[in-house]
Amino acid sequence: MELDLRKPSKVNLPRKRVLVVNCYFDDSRQPLRRTTKVPQAVGPIYLAGAFSQELCDVKCYTEVASGPLEDEQLLSWPDVLVLTGLTNSFDRMLHLTAYARTKNPKVIVIAGGPTVRALPLLSRKVFDYTCLGDIEELCEVIAEALGSEYVAETMMPRYDLAYWLNRIGYVETTRYCNFRCSFCSLTAEGHAYQTYDLDYIRGQILASGKRRRMFFLDNNFYGSDRSHFYARVNLINEMRLAGHYRKWGALVTNDFYSREENLKLVSEAGCELLFSGLESFDNDWLRNFNKLQNTKAPQVEMISKSLNAGVVFTTG
Repeated sequence: MELDLRKPSKVNLPRKRVLVVNCYFDDSRQPLRRTTKVPQAVGPIYLAGAFSQELCDVKCYTEVASGPLEDEQLLSWPDVLVLTGLTNSFDRMLHLTAYARTKNPKVIVIAGGPTVRALPLLSRKVFDYTCLGDIEELCEVIAEALGSEYVAETMMPRYDLAYWLNRIGYVETTRYCNFRCSFCSLTAEGHAYQTYDLDYIRGQILASGKRRRMFFLDNNFYGSDRSHFYARVNLINEMRLAGHYRKWGALVTNDFYSREENLKLVSEAGCELLFSGLESFDNDWLRNFNKLQNTKAPQVEMISKSLNAGVVFTTG
């Protein structure tokens, strides 16, 4: 008898139910819904894009906007539970893993993000799969856990699943940061600053749909690649003029303000708001934590320049 070694048809493969959760532990210690928080979590929709839409029913949930996940039916629903979140969300990942396994002992739990990268040994003891790399690593995990047929051909954010996003859209144009502030988790991870292909950025904006405002959720929108920065601003303005959004904002490091032409460039391109870290007005403190980019110009002068250019300056 001859064996049939052909790959199974997708038609004959069972569909999988996938729940992607952004875990969150609110600073208030209260089960609140931060529906108006800016920025909102978008990790789940990027991770959801790794799963084949032909073979997977995917749902996303964010504990930032929707509060703690306590829906027993939803926790018992998935075949695969994908968890992500900020550094302080590890305990919530443990909670949800225990709840989901109580409802379905066969559920496959995949966890990633900064909190898992910070605690890799402990994570391997708890979760079925631990992702210590970038979001694209999830594709390899899906192939191993379910089969290569369950991996999306193109990993594009699933904005259609982002029920918590309303008038503001979120897009990422770069990854990581070119500075090494000693208090930052990115510094601990040691990744180099990366820029995205312009076609991928355009694809994200199109996938997001038309929004009143767009927020570019980079760790450092300005970065160290000046030519790519100019190209991104031109693309963003092009998409704005095409009617995909009216205004936009981004996160930049303080060195952005050291060049007068930068504010003029983004203002003319429709930027209305920039977020930049102002941990201290004390330059000695800043040098002590290696935040040298904040010592290049007086902070009050920098804020005034931004406001006079018509760009709201925000910090936190």
